[in-house]
Amino acid sequence: MKNMSLTAPLLLLSILLLSACSSTPSTVQLSPQLTPTNMTQQVKGDHSWLLSSQDMRTERYLIAISSGNDVATLINESSSSRAIIEKTLQTHWLKQGLTFSNRSTSTSNNGSANSDNSTSRNTESYHIDIQLIKLLAQVEQSAINHESDINVIIKIQLRSDTRTFSKTFRSHYQEKALFSANTVTLAEQLNTQLSQLLDQIVQDPELNAKLLKL
Repeated sequence: MKNMSLTAPLLLLSILLLSACSSTPSTVQLSPQLTPTNMTQQVKGDHSWLLSSQDMRTERYLIAISSGNDVATLINESSSSRAIIEKTLQTHWLKQGLTFSNRSTSTSNNGSANSDNSTSRNTESYHIDIQLIKLLAQVEQSAINHESDINVIIKIQLRSDTRTFSKTFRSHYQEKALFSANTVTLAEQLNTQLSQLLDQIVQDPELNAKLLKL
């Protein structure tokens, strides 16, 4: 009976060690899915918007798994999350009725502009600026369980020649579960939180009212 009581903890520890040693991808790619456009408010106006986006994150990785004093395992993005968010929102806004200028001023992760240099002066008077402030799943791993904390923060700013409107949107998810953290599960949950936040943005009554008339 004594041998059996020792065998169970040793078996559990072996399972945990094997799980921790399994291969972990170095990158993941997010693919947010939004509610169909016919479920959201139409925001067709009489002017076009110049769209830009900025990556304001202090942490550019998507997942960080820490275990005690060990160096954290970092999972990076395989494609620009900023660009994915901008394209997802623009596609949905187009379906809602917005029109956009042909010239894009999206900014890359180092903050440099990707605009058409042949045009030295911006002739548009209406701007939508998307700021990605946080997109991160942080995980604390112990011997028998893990705790994940996921945060997504995006700020939307509308500007005209005379008026400015900005609103910050947040999504938070926290969970404690047995055994080692699963990177695939974490990426799926991060993608779910991002999808829900983007849905919140396109369905926000206050933002939609400003898109109709800033």
